Amino acid sequence: MAGIDLTKYSSNNVQFEYETSIPLKREKAGGETSLLNREITLLKRKFGYKEKEAFYSELGLLLSTGVDIKTAFDILLEDIRDKNHKKIIEEIMQSVINGKRIYESMKMQEGVFSKYEIQSVMIGEETGKLNEVLRELGLYYKSLIKLKRQIVGVLTYPIVVISISILIVYFMLVFVVPVFSDIFSQTGHQLPEITLFLIRVSENTSSVFYVFAIIILAFLVTHYTQSKKEWYRRVTSRFFLRIPVVNKLIQKIYLARFCQSMKLLAGAKVMINDALDLVGQMIDYYPIEKALQSVKKDVVEEGKMLNESLAKHKIFPTKLIALIKLSEEVNAPELIFDKLYQQYSSEIEHQQAVVGKLIEPVFIVVLGLFVGFILVAMYLPMFEMSSGTF
Repeated sequence: MAGIDLTKYSSNNVQFEYETSIPLKREKAGGETSLLNREITLLKRKFGYKEKEAFYSELGLLLSTGVDIKTAFDILLEDIRDKNHKKIIEEIMQSVINGKRIYESMKMQEGVFSKYEIQSVMIGEETGKLNEVLRELGLYYKSLIKLKRQIVGVLTYPIVVISISILIVYFMLVFVVPVFSDIFSQTGHQLPEITLFLIRVSENTSSVFYVFAIIILAFLVTHYTQSKKEWYRRVTSRFFLRIPVVNKLIQKIYLARFCQSMKLLAGAKVMINDALDLVGQMIDYYPIEKALQSVKKDVVEEGKMLNESLAKHKIFPTKLIALIKLSEEVNAPELIFDKLYQQYSSEIEHQQAVVGKLIEPVFIVVLGLFVGFILVAMYLPMFEMSSGTF
């Protein structure tokens, strides 16, 4: 996947530092205002990766054909159905018509566009290469969509199988076990312990599943209200990093994004302290984000090399650190980070297929054990009856 190589658009006269109303660090969620904003935006669709990929790619393509900026925006607006997304594009277009630059208009859309997007568009406008920058921004978000789908692909199958397993067990406990229980109660004989245990579980199934449903609902509410808070991001990231097999895959997915982001920023000749801030913002993954805060302090305040600072954090593999050290020695960070990104992307595709094939039989065996336990508990008294020991 191609990245945004801003070096081919930049010139010595371009200044990369400018005032911006978008903070580098993520705002802390909380308070009445934050809660109110969440309630207001509950039904709004986010201007996410898919929308940004379409916006940048199509706008870049239209500008490359020679149409004027207003006509390009008019054409874009014709295909947008979501009212909130349409409003964002209309406000940018109106601001541009009123004499502002595109990056200035984007900056006015608080919370919609990241500092890196605004800086990229600014470089494109200053150098007369806006259409190329926009197209490659589209390619960048296309790659992020691919990585996001890989994460979803890893987690979807286990969730579906677990849900089906729960429904099957619930059906057997609520509808099958009581039928056998009524039959056994008419005999008046002492039942095996395993059967008595299953009958007790069946009698309390509704209560157990109500509690289970409440726990799931509480988790969903917690995720919605706390997902941006540090404690929640720390706990959930640690949880996923402790899941065997899956943890390595998730780690590689975010390391690929780290390498891709560093490649883009190295190509744009962004200062290392700004690059580390921007990477944390672009990745949005707590372990790497937290590590980069410490790395920035080591690099900027103590003058350490990037590879030395990264080596202090377990989230970064030894191979990655060794190659970054090589890139610093030969002064070719963009090339090395690009190679690392390509390598991680290849490993992700392979490992994703392996994980999918591994998870399927494991869940089938687990489901079989649950169903087998229920069948054995129900049929054991029948076997004893047929043998005359019941």
